Amino acid sequence: MTEVGAARGPSPAPRTLTGFPAREPMRESFLRRQLLRVGAWYQWGEVLVDRLVSSALNPLHHTGTIAIFSLAVATVTGIYLFIFYRVGTEAAHRSIEEIMQHPLGIGSLMRSLHRYSSDAAILAAFLHGGKMLLSDRFWGARWVSWVTGIVFVGLVWITGATGYWLVWDMQAQWLSISTAKFLDVLPIFGGPLARTFLPGAQIQKFLFFIVLFIHITIPLLLALLYWLHVVRLARARFFPPRVVLWVTGVAFMAVSLARPALSAPPAELSTVPGVVPVDLFYFFYAPLTSFAPLTGWAMVFGTGLVAFTLPWVLRGRAPARAEVEGIACTGCMRCWKDCPYEAIIMAPRVNGESGKVEAVVNPARCVGCGICVGACDSAGILLGGQRVTLLGEAVGARLSRLRGEKARSSAAQTRAGRKARPVLVYACRLMTHFRGRLGADGTLAAVPNVTVMGLPCVGMLHPEMIEKSLDHGAAGVFVAGCIPEDCHYREGSLWLAERLEGKRLPKLKESLDGRLRVRWYSPVEVKRFISDVGAFSEELRQLTRSRSLRAGVPRGDAWRDALRCLSWFPGGWGPSPPFHSCSRERRRRCSS
Repeated sequence: MTEVGAARGPSPAPRTLTGFPAREPMRESFLRRQLLRVGAWYQWGEVLVDRLVSSALNPLHHTGTIAIFSLAVATVTGIYLFIFYRVGTEAAHRSIEEIMQHPLGIGSLMRSLHRYSSDAAILAAFLHGGKMLLSDRFWGARWVSWVTGIVFVGLVWITGATGYWLVWDMQAQWLSISTAKFLDVLPIFGGPLARTFLPGAQIQKFLFFIVLFIHITIPLLLALLYWLHVVRLARARFFPPRVVLWVTGVAFMAVSLARPALSAPPAELSTVPGVVPVDLFYFFYAPLTSFAPLTGWAMVFGTGLVAFTLPWVLRGRAPARAEVEGIACTGCMRCWKDCPYEAIIMAPRVNGESGKVEAVVNPARCVGCGICVGACDSAGILLGGQRVTLLGEAVGARLSRLRGEKARSSAAQTRAGRKARPVLVYACRLMTHFRGRLGADGTLAAVPNVTVMGLPCVGMLHPEMIEKSLDHGAAGVFVAGCIPEDCHYREGSLWLAERLEGKRLPKLKESLDGRLRVRWYSPVEVKRFISDVGAFSEELRQLTRSRSLRAGVPRGDAWRDALRCLSWFPGGWGPSPPFHSCSRERRRRCSS
């Protein structure tokens, strides 16, 4: 029985259930290899922060929700400023200065919070987009989130830029002149717009009203755009974890009190602004204003075109999408509840089987994570055209082969008539930095008697599969998945942890007596992963040795051992722990 299933259709062969090739990244295009290389350096930065503050508190894992929280703070403080703001060339700057003089420093605090939360929103949004790009989460079914995210960042930047305009200081004057020259290239105005801001010209109030309207309206559009951004996500998060939220809020307060936001001198159209200190955070294009406006527009459209086409230019291999066998589906809805991308719907049953509904997969939304496979008790979901039973057969075949090879290589074990029990590792296939360490058959060169089974996501692992792996002859099972706060498929690691803890169906049915180990890693933490697997293998070896010594007692003692097991049944004699706490070996002796 081979571990690789046949691909279906004319599309490129998807990744199989158990495939974990050693040099798979080399099959990628040159651009994607460079992207993965840069992404590895970024992931090392995340690992460093994880070790400093823990993964649960790492802000790099919550950049998207931090951006939304920052926008919420900017919105609340903006409403306060809007109440006291007045429109006009002279009234605008004067009203801002009056707000700064409000009692108890409330006005200064509100303006500073508005300023710094807006800056944080843009910074967090850029970091979030960069993280999605460098962690390879922008193509395939996720292209909608990528495209809407780019538009989202652009609108947030426009909102911040118009906010500078409303202050009407020297920076606002420079911004107005440079923007007007930029817009004059477009044939949408009757005359040169830049003349409006020349010395001696009169700025009409309606221009302030237009800018104020844009500044207020865009946040309303952002709410709709954010809904489009997360519409394909189940259980979308709007705010970061409570601790991260409070730390972010305290940081805003501290910066606002330590360095209040101040205005530049008021704008004066009678003079041409000379050297003006420009906030390069918003006006990063300032050095480019010396070039022709057409060059600037070409750069804007070129950058936008590249950004929008990345999901198709740098797309990876087609994922192995899920399919539901209607005849096997019981309508339990677990797959529908667990899918992180709402790729599964419950439709009325049409095949006449028992139950009123059945699961149906929307292939346009499926990312091939296999989390639905781990949620299904009836094995009614295929991944890439393969049944999950192939995984069990592949595990059994691989363990039998390894046990046979180890037994033949050890004369002592052969004379004892016992075969070695290898350690089975279920690892997320995102740990692609195994080159030179992982063989094509899944063996680790650094740790003998260990075999690695690659899964699209550890959330695909059904708890019963762990139990069957031990029954197939594995000495223990080691599960290596993504950090729950930064799972590549959002909730795969979290769902697996809850299933193993008995908090989510399907549950782990029995105690494994220390033969199961679950650890979370960044994709680049290969050395730590190998070290943990080696330590786990050594623990199992010591445990197996001690159990072997206990198993070699005289037959009379074995009978007493059996009677001791009987006392653990309900109704037995003597105060004893429940039967399920009995070791697997002891239960096997009792039953025989």
